Amino acid sequence: AMQLREIPSTFYNDLRKDDQQAMRHRPAAGEWSAIEVMGHMIDKISNWATRVERIWHEEKPKLPGYDQDVEVTKHDYQHADPAALRDQLAQQCERFASIVSDLPDSALQRQGIHGEFGPMTIQDCMKAVLDSVPEHLKQLQAAQVSYAK
Repeated sequence: AMQLREIPSTFYNDLRKDDQQAMRHRPAAGEWSAIEVMGHMIDKISNWATRVERIWHEEKPKLPGYDQDVEVTKHDYQHADPAALRDQLAQQCERFASIVSDLPDSALQRQGIHGEFGPMTIQDCMKAVLDSVPEHLKQLQAAQVSYAK
């Protein structure tokens, strides 16, 4: 749960808030800017938290995927305020952390069926989120670096 709670400040601290153009620069067509990567983390953690809740409450629920690009566009993260995104991300991380910390150990092996990945336990879901943090952080940093070129 601690790792989850560190996510918002980690991403926020890496945003070049003093350089709006770098922060909102899209490296290429169809790629996200740094601030959009941060917004995607809000969607991602919200979605995975909901999946974990469903696995806990339902018997082998089907866990549909979602269109990440559509969500990022729909929420207009490109024009969002970084501090507001940090707060939203903190809310979602807190929600996920509290769901997980309330679960008995026996629940960690309960399964849902992910549209893309097949059967996933609650433990798998938690790992999926935490494992994606370093790559998304790299993506955020790379988007900003690419602006300088």
